[in-house]
Amino acid sequence: MTQSYKTILVAVDGSTGAELALHKAIHVAKRNQARLVIAHVIDTRALHNVVAFDASVYETLEKEAELLLEEYKQSAVEAGLAEVQIYIEFGNPKTLLAIDIPKETGADLMLLGATGLNAFERLLIGSSSEYIMRHANIDLLIVRDGEKSL
Repeated sequence: MTQSYKTILVAVDGSTGAELALHKAIHVAKRNQARLVIAHVIDTRALHNVVAFDASVYETLEKEAELLLEEYKQSAVEAGLAEVQIYIEFGNPKTLLAIDIPKETGADLMLLGATGLNAFERLLIGSSSEYIMRHANIDLLIVRDGEKSL
């Protein structure tokens, strides 16, 4: 029995790991003739104090995210995908990516870049990938940078 996916979700944040996940998601979506959803969550937890002084921070971050995701979308279309959607949300990336965004988009597979945190940072703030692995109700593929694991 071969698993076939209909909607592939890839979470991106502009990092190298996220770009690797995007490229792999494009290939998986092509193989499955699936829709690709490219999602970015603007983490509002760190912005509460800043926004009290300058509400335009949200607008600036959203515009930057839109530009990045449109660029990613164009790459996916140029690679031959027929259906590509971008999705930008504000909030806690861990909970939004683990539960809300997959449910809202109808995703049945999510690709994530492996965490860039070292062991001490993971101990203090936790890994988003780790949280999502524990709480997501869909299949996950964690994309690692093979060169860094050497």
